[in-house]
Amino acid sequence: MFGLNLKSKDRDFNKKFNSFLQNKNSLNNSVKDDVHLIIESVRNEGDQAVIDATNKFDDRKVLTIDELKVSKEDIASSLDRVDKKIVDAMYYSFERVLDFHKDQVSNTNLNSSKGPIGRRSRSLERVAMYVPGGKASYPSTVLMAAGPAISAGVDRLFLTTPWPHGSINDLTLAAAYVAGIECVYSIGGAQAIAAFALGTESIPKVQKIIGPGSQFVAEAKRQLYGEVGIDSIAGPSELTVVADSRSDPITISWDLMAQAEHDEMASSILVSTSQELINKVESLIKKEVPLLSRSNIIQKSLSSRGAVILVEDAEQAISLVNQIAPEHVHIVTENPLKDSRSIINAGLILSGSDSANALSDYVLGPSHILPTNGSSVFSSPLSVEDFIVHSSFINLGESSNPEEYDELVKNTSILARAEGLTAHAISAEIRRKED
Repeated sequence: MFGLNLKSKDRDFNKKFNSFLQNKNSLNNSVKDDVHLIIESVRNEGDQAVIDATNKFDDRKVLTIDELKVSKEDIASSLDRVDKKIVDAMYYSFERVLDFHKDQVSNTNLNSSKGPIGRRSRSLERVAMYVPGGKASYPSTVLMAAGPAISAGVDRLFLTTPWPHGSINDLTLAAAYVAGIECVYSIGGAQAIAAFALGTESIPKVQKIIGPGSQFVAEAKRQLYGEVGIDSIAGPSELTVVADSRSDPITISWDLMAQAEHDEMASSILVSTSQELINKVESLIKKEVPLLSRSNIIQKSLSSRGAVILVEDAEQAISLVNQIAPEHVHIVTENPLKDSRSIINAGLILSGSDSANALSDYVLGPSHILPTNGSSVFSSPLSVEDFIVHSSFINLGESSNPEEYDELVKNTSILARAEGLTAHAISAEIRRKED
């Protein structure tokens, strides 16, 4: 069932483990040229290029760009087509997301005790959210992306999502309504990223694009980074579970299956000190998968991107997790809180058996838009900070202390002349204050 079964005692363990990480974290570059062509066509042809790409890749028959913008009436009417229990759950989730991220807002205008220097901060004005819509609906991603942005004070939020064959995604529209998003476009793929990154006759250029998507979306974000801000280059979803002999094989099995049903490229990894536990988990998964609605997807995911790893002790397990640097790590050992403190590379750390990853995907509060492909080594989950930019601030005026100002000038002059930048030195020296 699992594509890779490793034991840390094996002589070739490090070679196989490193090979697995390289393959898991590698992105398919075959789409690079295709994405480049789409971007350049949008750059040169604007609206028409977006229309052409949408008709081609989403099998639609759109004639004007206005057909790709969803009206406020259509957004509101989606609530009538979605079960009230689902809508209520969306409101419940969104309130928790807002509550969590509002706590991240702080006074970011800092003043130094050493003088009138500090930092000024502002929220981004225009942000586009990409929400996948090909194989499944992801209204939760709407809520998880909008929550931090709204908490940060973003003025205008745009949502773009594909409608393959022109099929309306009522769940996504209902989530947009719950989040208060009024500007929604039915555009997907690289053309959506290019349109909002570059701007067209009808689609506004934004300052940042957030949200996960296909390899075309990821590659478009990669190529356009610098012309527009991005949250990350999102890859397939990942979960690593760390367990021991006392862990519950039933809950672990379902956690791994839940992760695998995202898509065929999702990665589910079990790291354990117990071979008996591994055997039980594998047996349970083999029994349950055929009964699930997305059994084919789960089987392909586990066989191509799944792994079970038998280790000697908890210390070794934690070391491997920090090398994997997964999107999610779930610690279900005897002392999960203690073991979790040693995790330094992970987008989300779930401690204890009850902290199911499924709960974090929907209702716990932290955004489920997390660093993937090992990028948690240097990246963080989507947060309020992703929507705030800072400027350093200096105001040295008449009130400046002459002695302190003289020290600033003197040391500037020394360093500038050392670098051979004479004009810099003189620019500072002519401002020397007299007592």
